[in-house]
Amino acid sequence: MTDLDWNDIRVFLVLFRHRTVRAAATELGMSHSTVSRHLTALEEALGGPLFTRSRDGLVATGLAEQILGRAETVEDEMLGLRRDASSLETVLTGEVRVAVSAGLSQYLIMPCLARFAEENPGIELVIESSNTIVDLMRGACDVAIRTQKRPDENLVGRPLPPIIDYVWASPEYIAQHSFEDGQTTANWIAFARGKAGRAWVKTTPFPSAEVRHVMPDPLDQVHAAAAGMGMTTVPQFLADRVGGLVRVPGTGPVGTRPLWALTHPDLQTSVRIRAFVKFLAEAVVEFAPAMAGDGRGLELLPTTGRARRS
Repeated sequence: MTDLDWNDIRVFLVLFRHRTVRAAATELGMSHSTVSRHLTALEEALGGPLFTRSRDGLVATGLAEQILGRAETVEDEMLGLRRDASSLETVLTGEVRVAVSAGLSQYLIMPCLARFAEENPGIELVIESSNTIVDLMRGACDVAIRTQKRPDENLVGRPLPPIIDYVWASPEYIAQHSFEDGQTTANWIAFARGKAGRAWVKTTPFPSAEVRHVMPDPLDQVHAAAAGMGMTTVPQFLADRVGGLVRVPGTGPVGTRPLWALTHPDLQTSVRIRAFVKFLAEAVVEFAPAMAGDGRGLELLPTTGRARRS
């Protein structure tokens, strides 16, 4: 057996978890051919195939099932080594990988990131914009900024100002529909259909309104609402930045989402990670009123338009 390469093992683990070369390549930031090359190298080193192909994707072979546990042990050791190295830092240099939704990064915290980068020229920020929950325990990023009621107890969390949502639609759309006593002729733009979508609608000010359009991404929802496709729930700062929206008459706050900056416990001693989280927590307080929806603090954010509060 030839020597094993950690990069080959890492590709194998991502393939095992996602079962498609496309998904693995996206997560790893590699081309399809590079992913395939790493897999082939590992199969040659182990002396057998690790996956077979089917219509539904890759199917793990018996060999793959046998080595999975040891491969995950190697992964844990490599991640631990990386965290140990980070914890020994004494100066603000290196990379800080931040996972955050596109809505938060583009429409709220980008000024904070820009100031941090300006004040710390030795730091390289890597922003992973996604609405999916990354696995901090597996080292997918250094800091995750996410809305979550109860973060994983194994993570270290610093609370940020909460986000409060309101109901929004375009003025033209509102003029075309009635809103009275919890009843409306308007339709929702929702994140899902089926059971999840129905459960969400029941928590809104218009629990009997129909879901007409489904858009999992909040940015799509708010732009669709501004285009007159229906009503949706987003925070004030997002509606304000997009513009062309007003709060639906007779509605108030529809939900509060706790916001956290989360890290792996082994990174608590990393100077650059602690500095970043501390800076972000203090800087984002400026925007707390805008996050709560009273409009104060909005002048601190770059804007393309102004939403109105009715």
